[in-house]
Amino acid sequence: MSGVFSIAAGYLLGSVSAAWLITRLCAKVDIRAEDDGRISPASVYYRLGALPYALAAILDILLAAAAVVLARVITHSDYVAMLAGLAAMAGHNWSLFLKFKGGQGATSMTGALAGLVFWPLCIGLLVAGLSVGLTRRTTISTAVGVAVVFTAVLFMRDLVLYALYPLGLFSLMLLKRLQLSRASKHKVLSTAK
Repeated sequence: MSGVFSIAAGYLLGSVSAAWLITRLCAKVDIRAEDDGRISPASVYYRLGALPYALAAILDILLAAAAVVLARVITHSDYVAMLAGLAAMAGHNWSLFLKFKGGQGATSMTGALAGLVFWPLCIGLLVAGLSVGLTRRTTISTAVGVAVVFTAVLFMRDLVLYALYPLGLFSLMLLKRLQLSRASKHKVLSTAK
């Protein structure tokens, strides 16, 4: 029962959208109505600037990390903690509180990984940051960072399930990007008629 509670709590924690709260409080704007359909710290940056962006990103990271740590404390199981992290990211991407809209999951993925594989995450973030500097492509850089985390976990812990965890989180991110891409194409087709 504690495992089910931990996973549900993870989803609810992930469903709290720092980006939505900050834009609602600071700009009196509901970013669900934005054209791109994204409710993310990046949306906060474009509307309000760097400081509110940093606050939104940090809060999203902390919420997902809290989901993982809480599950670990309650159940003493890394496997339940992994499921709680996946649930937090699902909550971030498809928030119960925002009619199942949400962000793309980069910040919640970071938080979920921080709660479980902190040092491999640090290595992945460093390499992803260098990749962004070289390519200016965040999606490619995120994929590179996830691949580095996967490799670092295998090297440091030699546990395949832990190594597959970042790939599972990344798949939720890709699923959300696919959903947004389809919605965008549908919107373009609808307005062209």
